[in-house]
Amino acid sequence: MLPTRSRARGTTGVIEQAWRQRFRTLPERAKLRAEAARQGEVRIACGFTANLDQVVAFDQSLADRLFAGQRIDVAAPRVNRADSIADLLTGVAQCVTSGTGHDLPVRDAAVQDWLLERVTGRVQIGGTGAQAAATLARLGFPVLIHLTGRSPAQIAALPAREVMTVGSRDGVVPIEAASDPADPTMWHVVLEFPEGVQAPLPGVSPAPAANRVIVSYDPVNSAFTIDPGFDAALGDPDHEIGALLVSGFSQVTEHEVLEQVLRDTAEAIRIWRAARPRMPVHLELGAMPESGSVMRVLETLHPVVTSIGLNIDELRDLLHGLDVTMAKPSPELIAQFRWLAARYPAPRWSLHTREFCLSLVDGDAAKERDALLFGSLVAATRSRIGDFPRVSDLQTTLERAVVNPTGMTLLHSLGIADDGCGDDGLVVTPGLRIEGAQASVGLGDSFTAGVLAML
Repeated sequence: MLPTRSRARGTTGVIEQAWRQRFRTLPERAKLRAEAARQGEVRIACGFTANLDQVVAFDQSLADRLFAGQRIDVAAPRVNRADSIADLLTGVAQCVTSGTGHDLPVRDAAVQDWLLERVTGRVQIGGTGAQAAATLARLGFPVLIHLTGRSPAQIAALPAREVMTVGSRDGVVPIEAASDPADPTMWHVVLEFPEGVQAPLPGVSPAPAANRVIVSYDPVNSAFTIDPGFDAALGDPDHEIGALLVSGFSQVTEHEVLEQVLRDTAEAIRIWRAARPRMPVHLELGAMPESGSVMRVLETLHPVVTSIGLNIDELRDLLHGLDVTMAKPSPELIAQFRWLAARYPAPRWSLHTREFCLSLVDGDAAKERDALLFGSLVAATRSRIGDFPRVSDLQTTLERAVVNPTGMTLLHSLGIADDGCGDDGLVVTPGLRIEGAQASVGLGDSFTAGVLAML
């Protein structure tokens, strides 16, 4: 059932100012929560995969160079895995033309090497769990991070390492102790494309929106197992763990490996929750090469987690796999989201976009609203500065950003514009719109970190 609350009261300007004021209260509250977490040594645990990203500006000049002399059919079936350079370029062109983000696993190292030889970009930590941990640490929250690779280069890419720890059989130890020169570094190439860029191919349209394509040849994360030290730390009730993030399944491309990883993860979560019955466990889905794979993630893990999150591209792909065409932001989209959440029930389901966020929750709607707002603020700040934000960076974002009008339009259509809290556990919040964004990669991971910090 959709919300039946009467249309929002007051003028649009007054309502938007009320939302701005809600945003303004959050940085100081987050600062106090981080200080309390450090004093109590309460960590947020983040798993599972980690790598190094080379983030490349996919501008028109690079597009022209990469596609020069190539014969590519963008109308070919959707490329989900790249076995050749032609596959790679077809998949990239399909994402650019549609304006959608996608992970593109590469089977042959030579294909990724071909790309690496032709691009340059900034280096940062990659992987949902690792990026969420980096965001939380930069905001001052202690974290326990799961690492699939421990090369010195990968450890050095993590910010705010003074509040980062890893698990070991002997307890929790500082992140610097995890460095292992024998470990290889897994590189992913992130092609960030702006709105309007165009692959130089016949009949191809310019990108309708900015987004990114993540290209990866990664034998480590595609067959990851849960680190025994992380497992031991989560299973020991003497360690204070405020919340657990599980993610990274999008890296696993082989069916048999995915099934084993999911079985192991479900069993581990049951053990960890037995040690900490009140610990929130959030599953962040991530884009996967095949819709059937993400459904297996949901089928296996929804009974053991307390929260499930995804972005708008992942929702579109998931609904498509269930023979449903995603609606535009409207009451119909809310109905589709309710239907999906009922199919894979969990106490909390959440969708994040740049324009708006929405959740279905069993608990405190006002608390959920503030967590979504803080997540949006953290993600907008990461977009603005192109790096993991400090609390002090959030205030500058608030001074420059505006409450997203698309998000406000959705709230008005639902009749909940004044406080975002509808009926039956629905919470909807507007995002922040900021000009001159410096990054598009990792925004969802930073959003997730912000939400976990406030929940």
